[in-house]
Amino acid sequence: MISHNLSIFRGLSLEGEFKTLSIEEANSLVLEHKGWCESIAKSVARAWNLDWQMDGLDGAALEALIFCARRYQPDRGVPFRGYARKRIHEASSDAARKSKGWSRNAGSAARTERLAREVSADLFNVFPELRLGQLPYNEGEDGGDFSARFAIQQLLVGASIIAAKQGLANATPDEIMDYKSMVEIMTRLDPFHQLLIFKIYWEGESLRSVANQWETDELNVIREHKVLLEFIQKSIVRGKEIKTPRIRPGLKDISFKLKRTETVGIFSRLIKEREDAHA
Repeated sequence: MISHNLSIFRGLSLEGEFKTLSIEEANSLVLEHKGWCESIAKSVARAWNLDWQMDGLDGAALEALIFCARRYQPDRGVPFRGYARKRIHEASSDAARKSKGWSRNAGSAARTERLAREVSADLFNVFPELRLGQLPYNEGEDGGDFSARFAIQQLLVGASIIAAKQGLANATPDEIMDYKSMVEIMTRLDPFHQLLIFKIYWEGESLRSVANQWETDELNVIREHKVLLEFIQKSIVRGKEIKTPRIRPGLKDISFKLKRTETVGIFSRLIKEREDAHA
């Protein structure tokens, strides 16, 4: 199962075992951040034109906060709010999608608009330069039209991946085929590259937090991410298989640990499980 393999993947980057908090410490963390957690649920409710309590966003956000508090490993050096914010936001958004209020009050156009806003919000997390009004330019370029085009391509591909993640749970059968095509492109990647994309776009990890987990230079992760987006973009445009990117030297040790588990990539497994379920 995917959940089983994720638990394996998460341990691959560790040289030693990081400790989680005690139950008492985790509960204290929950109480300390409860108001902050509720503010996230309220902001999501406002964006979806819902009641944060009647539509169940409060409970979903609190469950996510408790989950994060019990998994939090302070020795990694990642601030708790930075670790938990994305998960709480996603849990609130999932509750909003499933709420009766949204199903009752929103037509297809309104739903599309809300999902588009979510994609935009997630893009800000993947590309923090956007918050400063900057495009994510390619390292080594001096700017100009080429760098601008490349940056926009990155944003479009990133938005497509995020839309695929959200759409697989909420799309019509015709739309699911488009999203499945996006996932199938990612199945061509090395299992390590599949894991990197999964961590960033499915689990909501920042490039910096992934680098910290894998104890590697952040630039290694940033550059690898850009290479992967370029591969996906070319695969979409050409509509056929192209040569998959190699793993850069600075990340090969992590890749070797993954390969020693003799497991397939996370997206490859996702596609296989979907096909087996409909066989």
